[in-house]
Amino acid sequence: MFAALRAYPRIIWLMSFGVVVSSVGESFFWPLTTTYVHQALGQTLAMAGVVLLLQYTACLVGNLAGGMLFDRWSGRKTMILAVVASIVLLILMGSTTNFYLYMALQTLLGFCNGIYWPIQRAVALAVWPEGGRRAVNLIYVANNLGVAVGAASGGLLASLSFSYAFWGNALTYVCFLFLFMAVVKSHHLQQAQQPRKDTAADPVQAGPERVPVQVWVTLGMLVLGLTILVVAYIQWQTTIPAYIQLLGFSMPAYSFLWTVNGFVIVAMQPVLAWAIKRFALSLHAQIVIGALWFVLAMLLVTCSVSYGALVVGMMILTVGEMLVWPGVPSLASELAVRGREGLFQGIAMSGQSIGRMIGPLLGAFLYEQLAPGGLLLSMTALCGVAVLCFTLHKKTRRPKPNNFGLSA
Repeated sequence: MFAALRAYPRIIWLMSFGVVVSSVGESFFWPLTTTYVHQALGQTLAMAGVVLLLQYTACLVGNLAGGMLFDRWSGRKTMILAVVASIVLLILMGSTTNFYLYMALQTLLGFCNGIYWPIQRAVALAVWPEGGRRAVNLIYVANNLGVAVGAASGGLLASLSFSYAFWGNALTYVCFLFLFMAVVKSHHLQQAQQPRKDTAADPVQAGPERVPVQVWVTLGMLVLGLTILVVAYIQWQTTIPAYIQLLGFSMPAYSFLWTVNGFVIVAMQPVLAWAIKRFALSLHAQIVIGALWFVLAMLLVTCSVSYGALVVGMMILTVGEMLVWPGVPSLASELAVRGREGLFQGIAMSGQSIGRMIGPLLGAFLYEQLAPGGLLLSMTALCGVAVLCFTLHKKTRRPKPNNFGLSA
């Protein structure tokens, strides 16, 4: 295992450390948004839902904008501008108690975050093209490690003052910005995006390649499957807490489930890495198996009302998450044609944003109309649809050389 870790280049380790720092700051506040809007700003829970909807809508637009700017302008400059803008927005958010100004700032912050997230992965793939899924997976682990630390310390900051949570997030972004500027230089991305030998001599092919319709269809099936899984996953943050209270369990018992989530993500990394290598799992097999674990987790929670089933369900769900979340952007990089790498990462990340937009609303509707049991059964069925989408992704895909040296 240690030999495999030594294979990661220094630039990837430093980038991942920067992601840990930035995600610590991000998680200072995102779990407390509803509480802040309702308690500190005196708005209804419905208005808090509107704020989140606007944030994730802006994040979706940012995903696509960030991907296109990475391809057509500069990934490095785009990242720097997005982080600088986020710092300014967070400072302003911590300095105002005007709800409508806060809502506007939060929406703009969602747009900047939407730019930032796909570029993280696009840059990792560009500076270490032979790394493939390993590069994306390390970014994923770094992000979750930061969330585990930040969610705990963010509650402490917010208990002193909500403003401290905003300013603490801004400070972590400043640290990330300086580290990113010191580590990732323009030549890293320019070298990775040089035209391939088979097209460099052809002036017609000097720009970005045209994307065949079949590739769009294949990418669409991939993103649709991810969106559906995120809709199911987000229920663990929105409707399942209410269900847990209905069963008579405390909120600390619910919070412990996310402690389990973070522990599994860290502890299972060597096991999953061994399994992927031992059974020579392709990326497609990885995400299909991950989606099946989602089905199993939701089915277990549907069929049992015990707390132990919730804990085991979270463990199973987390393993599925570990296979799918980094697997989708890695597959998107394989699909990407030359000059469209950033756009494909942005589209892949849009599945997360769309799922977070519609998941809370759909879950609340199903919870009220069908009761918790109906909601959980519906989510189980949706996860099965995601398995079908990932299977169709394989059927619609045509073999092609990829830009990052990854095996299909």
